[in-house]
Amino acid sequence: MISSQYEKDILDIPQHYNKLEVVTQNGEKFLSGEIEIKDEEGKIWETYSVLIKGSRQYPNMFPILFETGNAFPKIADWHVNIDESCCIDVPESEIIICKNGLHAKEFIERYCIPYLANQKYRELEGYYLYGEYSHGIFGKIEFYQSKLKARSPLQMVQMFDFILKGQILNRTAQCPFCHKMKFRNCHKDAFEELSIIKPYIYFDGKEQLIPFFKQNPNYILPSS
Repeated sequence: MISSQYEKDILDIPQHYNKLEVVTQNGEKFLSGEIEIKDEEGKIWETYSVLIKGSRQYPNMFPILFETGNAFPKIADWHVNIDESCCIDVPESEIIICKNGLHAKEFIERYCIPYLANQKYRELEGYYLYGEYSHGIFGKIEFYQSKLKARSPLQMVQMFDFILKGQILNRTAQCPFCHKMKFRNCHKDAFEELSIIKPYIYFDGKEQLIPFFKQNPNYILPSS
């Protein structure tokens, strides 16, 4: 069942985005229409046709964005999922972002429009303005490394274990991974964030990352 909260939240969206309207299909309410990509001077660089549907976990997961005008290829290399929904972020990051709830208007402002703007930038320049995660396991490694800043695969695995066990350190204690800084000044915030997604850490680590690191003992983590 689609979130009734989403269907309530989208009712006033057309007041803020007059090219979007609330439509009903098969008993489901969602947003349909166009989103304009403008620069700071108000110049319109592109207009995208979109559908924005509710997710079952909304507002603790993003609404689901579809670009319907064939403005860019519907393939993974252009951050589009197999069902042709837009891949705005990795699920692990999405859960952290939405931990306190993320409502439709804020989603459009903070994530939908920047995603579409980044697609236009790639079309014009050949690459994404703010970089991108790789596909598959390498994207997962990049995501975790962006949070943990581990020095080696072994240390990343040790950090996973620390988070999964729910170990708690005093804010003034020395960080067991940096050794030179207080825990509150380095890994405390990252560990608290990642504690929200323990099931993902368990699965990603056990099923993918740890076996990959064992098979590639000389693998060098990406710089963070």
